[in-house]
Amino acid sequence: MKNIASLIKRTMQALASITAISTALVGMTARGRNIRVGNVAVLLSICCVALPESPAAWSQAAQRTKIAFEVHEQNSKYTQQHTLDIGDVPGHTIRLFELHRTFPDDPPAFAGVAVKDYWARGESESLGGNGPVFTYTLFNMANGDKIFGRFDGVAQATAGQSADKRTVVGTVVLTGGTGKMRGIRGTLHVLTNVDLSKGLNNTRYEGEYWMEKE
Repeated sequence: MKNIASLIKRTMQALASITAISTALVGMTARGRNIRVGNVAVLLSICCVALPESPAAWSQAAQRTKIAFEVHEQNSKYTQQHTLDIGDVPGHTIRLFELHRTFPDDPPAFAGVAVKDYWARGESESLGGNGPVFTYTLFNMANGDKIFGRFDGVAQATAGQSADKRTVVGTVVLTGGTGKMRGIRGTLHVLTNVDLSKGLNNTRYEGEYWMEKE
């Protein structure tokens, strides 16, 4: 609704400006200048409505920040795992899990605030180590703020090895947060190497984020 109201306001302002310009142009044509007033008015209308309402808005729309970081296996721990057999074919399972990641050295930062730790809580379905993975994600920031997101991905077993060894590829979509991070949005591409038999999980993130005005 705010966007619609802003658009209407800008349209009315544009029309007022067009009326004044058109009046001046009519006067110019009366003095013999060959100017197509209607075409100019339409063009001005399109430009005025399409452009952001201020230079500050242009700047904000362009402020996307790149980010990349890695979490090594020694800083990733499965705190809970529950696996159930589906029972239709051998090796078909569903798993609920909770994963905790910490950043003791060189933590990543969003909007200048360092990440304290990270939680992923979700589920995976597997048939021989292959299947979809979904989690809700939570970044706890050093200043007490939080960033929320959700991950969708696919696991693929390592050829010729145990089904416990697999690679997970997917995307975290940042959906908001608290405090300074309330308006955060973004996309992080994720690559994870997993060995469930040893509880190992090594992950790399790469993507971008931005702050939406609310």
